[in-house]
Amino acid sequence: MMWKTIVCLALLVPLASGNDAPCTAIGGTCQDDSMSCSGGYESGFCGGGVNRRCCKQEDATCVSIGGTCQDDSLSCSGGYESGLCGGGVNRKCCKEEDAPCVSIGGTCQDDSLSCSAGYESGLCGGGVNRKCCKLCSGVKIYSRASWGAKAPKSSTIMSTPVSLFFVHHTVGSSCNDFTSCAAVMRSIQNYHMDIKGWSDIGYSFLVGEDGAVYEGRGWNKVGAHTQGYNSRGLAASVMGNFMNRKPNTAALNAMKNLIQCGISRGYITSTYKLYGHRDVVSTTTCPGDALYQEIKTWPHYSTQTP
Repeated sequence: MMWKTIVCLALLVPLASGNDAPCTAIGGTCQDDSMSCSGGYESGFCGGGVNRRCCKQEDATCVSIGGTCQDDSLSCSGGYESGLCGGGVNRKCCKEEDAPCVSIGGTCQDDSLSCSAGYESGLCGGGVNRKCCKLCSGVKIYSRASWGAKAPKSSTIMSTPVSLFFVHHTVGSSCNDFTSCAAVMRSIQNYHMDIKGWSDIGYSFLVGEDGAVYEGRGWNKVGAHTQGYNSRGLAASVMGNFMNRKPNTAALNAMKNLIQCGISRGYITSTYKLYGHRDVVSTTTCPGDALYQEIKTWPHYSTQTP
């Protein structure tokens, strides 16, 4: 008998691959405890021998707020915060003044300039008229730098706008705040690049139940998400397993607003067709029964073979 797999083209982070997921979920790294670890070790979070433990990186708190750990003798336009970095007493978290805006995918500019999605105050350095122009309304998109992405090994530009959009679920851990979602993102990217041997994280974007979108390969790069359609469409995956429950309202709205963002920015056609992963790959039940039933009610869902 052939079993129907529940994985999204093997895109999930394996829960049993060394049982390291609990450690990576909190932003740590599993390693032998004889090695140096500035943030200290925690037991019970890693697979392998008794000496293989979870090393918590002390810089994670700084990185999660869009900062950079460095010696406080270096220039930092936004000022330093203590207690967020590992290392010596002079190693502090530098928050560049524009970092809060950049971290949500915005651009700092004078508010006299046009900004279709509207401005947010308090996220940029400079004068009172220098504000954060959000690229899209109704959705917060965290950049790759925000969640700590590694550089891709390579990338291929994709012709846009595309007329196909695919919905996935990761099957692995869900998340409901920036810190946990960023950790899941790093874990997925590590799996795709280090275990699968891909050039980067596979999806175009991922969605958390914190109501935010996390940039994967982005709008104009060929992905590794939907076999046979990677160069013809974009894909977003909701972090978690949605066989038996739907993602929360915040995540569903983020997915819808992401698509609208793509349309407004010219990356997706206004007549696009929406599919679940299982609609075009017969060996998967992705994006999960509950999420699949949900997207079938959305206006652009299509039953026609793309």
